[in-house]
Amino acid sequence: MSIQTADRQEYSNARIQSNREVPMDTKELLKEAQLLLVNGKDAESVEAFTKAIEAGADRYISHLSRGVVYVKLKEVDKALDDFNKAINANGQSARGYFYRGLVQMMKANFANAVKDFSRAIELKPIYHMAIFARGVSHARLGNFEEASKDILKVTPQMEQSLQSFSDSYGILRTEMGKVMSQFSGESNYPEMQLSEKDFNTLKKWLELKEAT
Repeated sequence: MSIQTADRQEYSNARIQSNREVPMDTKELLKEAQLLLVNGKDAESVEAFTKAIEAGADRYISHLSRGVVYVKLKEVDKALDDFNKAINANGQSARGYFYRGLVQMMKANFANAVKDFSRAIELKPIYHMAIFARGVSHARLGNFEEASKDILKVTPQMEQSLQSFSDSYGILRTEMGKVMSQFSGESNYPEMQLSEKDFNTLKKWLELKEAT
């Protein structure tokens, strides 16, 4: 499941929860904010999520969603603050840790990113994007053995569907591109312990992202 598809599912689940637990006024505010986000109206959605939070809407989904908007707007510190609050509201959600890990990558805090992705994987062991992201973070730290283990776990899924690893915000593409540039021109990849086929799969993924 791509990041973007998972986001839509998260918002759908949130609307169901809102119908059950949140008063009408906050439910409508949250719904309006979610629709603005889905329609790409980022600045307006930030304002709407803020109103929903102030009105007492579900803190987890409100902060998680507003944090996603801040990631899109490259407002990293605000995104980190929202993801911290989302995790405080629901520490059992893998998505909160995943998104906070992405922000840690944006801040070049790769050790913290590894911790967050690892927690996301503990909560959701088949979270392929989190496994891949942790591998990229390990590689940026120079931990190529650990990076190889994670990347090898998900290359079969990547080979089956590059689109399922859609990187809506370009964060993983940017960091993986930096890793790949270290090995350009080499016929084998001893440090990463990946085969040429594995590297070709990663190159196809990078090229796909560049074309979108």
